[in-house]
Amino acid sequence: MFNRLHDRLGLRTTPSIFFISAGLIILFTAAMGIFPTQVQAFFGAASTALRYEAGWFFTFSVTAMVVFAIALAISRYGRLKIGDDDSEPEYSGIAWFGMLFAAGLGAVLMFWGVAEPMNHYANPPMYGTEAFSDQAAVEALNISNFHFGLHMWGIFIVPGLAFGYFTYKRKLPPRVSSAFQPLLGDGIHGPIGKAIDILAIVATVFGLGVSVGLGAMQINSGMNYVYGIPMAGWIQAAIIAVVTAVGLASVVAGMDKGVKRLSYVNIIAAVALLVFILMAGASMQLMRGIVESAGSYLNALPTLAFFNDTFGNGEWSGDWTVFYWAWTVTWAPFVGMFVAKISRGRTIRQFVLGVLGVPSVFVVIWMGIYGLSAFQIDRAPGTERSMTETIVDEGNVEAALFQLLQNFPLFEVTAVLALIVITVFFITSIDSGALVMDSMASGYEDEGPRRQRVFWALSVGAVCTAIITTSGEGGLAALQEVIIVIGAPVMLMTFVQAIMLFQAIREDAGTVKPMRTRQWKQVLPVEEYHRRARDGSTAVEDYVMRPEYEVGTEPEHNTHQPRTWHWQREKEGQPVLQMALIGGYSSGKTTVARAFRDLGATVVDNDEIWAHVLRQGTEAHDEIVRMFGDAVTAPDGSVDLAALIDLKSNNSTARERINELVLPLVREESRHRGRRAGPDTVLVQDVRDLVESGQSERFDVVIAVEAPADMRVERLVQESGMTREQAWERVDDSTSDDERREIADDVVVNDGDNESLRSQVQRIWDEYVVPAVPDIAEKSEAARD
Repeated sequence: MFNRLHDRLGLRTTPSIFFISAGLIILFTAAMGIFPTQVQAFFGAASTALRYEAGWFFTFSVTAMVVFAIALAISRYGRLKIGDDDSEPEYSGIAWFGMLFAAGLGAVLMFWGVAEPMNHYANPPMYGTEAFSDQAAVEALNISNFHFGLHMWGIFIVPGLAFGYFTYKRKLPPRVSSAFQPLLGDGIHGPIGKAIDILAIVATVFGLGVSVGLGAMQINSGMNYVYGIPMAGWIQAAIIAVVTAVGLASVVAGMDKGVKRLSYVNIIAAVALLVFILMAGASMQLMRGIVESAGSYLNALPTLAFFNDTFGNGEWSGDWTVFYWAWTVTWAPFVGMFVAKISRGRTIRQFVLGVLGVPSVFVVIWMGIYGLSAFQIDRAPGTERSMTETIVDEGNVEAALFQLLQNFPLFEVTAVLALIVITVFFITSIDSGALVMDSMASGYEDEGPRRQRVFWALSVGAVCTAIITTSGEGGLAALQEVIIVIGAPVMLMTFVQAIMLFQAIREDAGTVKPMRTRQWKQVLPVEEYHRRARDGSTAVEDYVMRPEYEVGTEPEHNTHQPRTWHWQREKEGQPVLQMALIGGYSSGKTTVARAFRDLGATVVDNDEIWAHVLRQGTEAHDEIVRMFGDAVTAPDGSVDLAALIDLKSNNSTARERINELVLPLVREESRHRGRRAGPDTVLVQDVRDLVESGQSERFDVVIAVEAPADMRVERLVQESGMTREQAWERVDDSTSDDERREIADDVVVNDGDNESLRSQVQRIWDEYVVPAVPDIAEKSEAARD
């Protein structure tokens, strides 16, 4: 049936969506004309329940949308583009900001820019605030900015992003139902999807109808002020008829470009009126107030975002906030489609920051100039309480702007300019709204038959006229009641729309890969590690003594390297583990070093290093010979190391001078040999005078080799040809075993046979080397096998 009628009328749309939407609108219009009392009673009862019992839902939903938009913008998804990944913005930054600025400026601000601040100034809703006080003035501007700033644009954000993402990224029809594709799939073309689109179209008609109705009442009030024309429903209906007729003419004649130019001129005129109020009033006072109100608004925003007038039983929030949010959400698809279209090619982050920021900044300026000017007039001698009497006491909010202008020069000119601005705003709204509703009904952005747009334009005028002409003097209240009832399901739908948008983004962009982090080994204090190794009660392989991570667990993008012990060694080219052997004369260090070499370590002899740094031809050699002469010089001219060691042992002054000159060279040569050995080695170094030099921290492990004094004396006598007296003197003059134990990590007692010595070395290797360098330990084990 719908299809035949659709073809007969020469339409090009989705028949079921078009005709059911049209039928609902016609049904409402007819019901308002035939049964006005009953219809108004229904909407009145329903709106009362929604306002005062479910107002919290509106408050929570809109705040959640703002939080959602900001969180999406700052998340990784903020980089996604509205459109293909390689799409570029159609408009430059300045042009884009200008169009967002235009979208944020409209008849709604012309109507409420004076009326709302004055209402809250005279009847402050915040607990404990005195009417007409400075605090009441500050809070009035905060609330006005709250109602028209970030939160109002937070409502536009969700459908705007949804239209942009699903229309230009997923290439779906420009319909509200497209946003439910992650949930419905192909069902967006079925009964549920069509029901969503019907609800969205009908809501948009009512939302625009309320806006036009408010405009008609304000135009009528302005005509009353300027020309004395009475306030009456039939006059307002005539105004609506004229506005609708001009909008129809634009649609029929195809004057879209001309209307757009007229819209931009109108914006300039509105801004010019704003600047006139600023310049003709107390300019510096207004500028101070604007800046202060911006900070005050941001400071009060967390409180206002959740304010429900709990101790006033929700009356204030139901009368004001719920009305605004319900009204805004009904024509959000209209604004959302516009901002989505001009934002194609921009990122979600740019979209959110632009759509939330630009209009909100303008709202703060607008409310600051008009609101503060109204306060000044209401406080000034001669006009004291005049604004309050008209707007609050008499409830004539439509006259607020014109009463304000009456207190400035050139009233006849500015009032006529205001009338023109308001009228043009509504003409362009009807024209643009008809295009948006036609796109939602047809499912494509190309221009369809003009008769379709004509119908939608007539629908807006008919709904508005039906409400105003049948409500008598309560026209504003009737508009509010209808829009709250219509807005409730749309608010719920928009809330779900945000969830669907996030789901689609996650489907297309994916989630972040599970973050790969370094897996660190458990560190034990050195002394506890050694205890467990000796006790054998715990597998020390599971622990380390220094912070270290498991090799192979590095993050995917390894841009920051922890400064671990192993890394530092690798960077310097040093062996991964350095051990120092210390001990007295003839204690058996050389034998212990050979045992470590057999296990796979690289051994460096300290005497070899001394001989190398003091070789003939070096500055160190020449300086030693110059200082100590023949006493330390061998027949061939080289330094006699044995004589030099005797000198160090017997003369503290000589010892200090030798250490000062030679030890830095020895350390540097040790590092050089370590680098030459490579980072994949365990270096064992026989170190002389480690206690005296205080350089034990250079080594990872210090092993003290001890032997009974009498055994050492026997070795010295047998190996060095010393007399027993000389040997005992040499043993007594060296550092004591107790001093060496203080810096040692472990001790090898060389008082038995070679098998006992190697057994101790093996224990130390297993305790210190195997846990720290398992790869090297495994290689040495394989080599032995």
